[in-house]
Amino acid sequence: MHIITNVAALDAVTDKALRPILAQYRELMDLAALFIVQPGDTLHTLHQARGWPFEYWEFILHHATGWYEAVFVISDDGAGHVVLIPDLPAIDSGLLTLCKAHAVPAEEVDAESG
Repeated sequence: MHIITNVAALDAVTDKALRPILAQYRELMDLAALFIVQPGDTLHTLHQARGWPFEYWEFILHHATGWYEAVFVISDDGAGHVVLIPDLPAIDSGLLTLCKAHAVPAEEVDAESG
């Protein structure tokens, strides 16, 4: 799992499909921690890394670039976690099943807000 807690770490990510998603969090790094799931990570390891269960998300988006973006608000001041999950066969099937069942296409959200 790749954990990002500052702008320098955010800027170091080179995945071209992930960069546009990460860019929206650049100004929020004082409130957000980002967790990028890797092959071999499970719901259990994600829970351990975050200290919070995955089940209590605010929303999950599915991006056309092949990524899920799950957002969690964890305190009243707006602090939260963002979990980014690649839609790949090597990713934990339980995690992907949750994402596929509850995600909305990011393009729909962009159209509603734009």
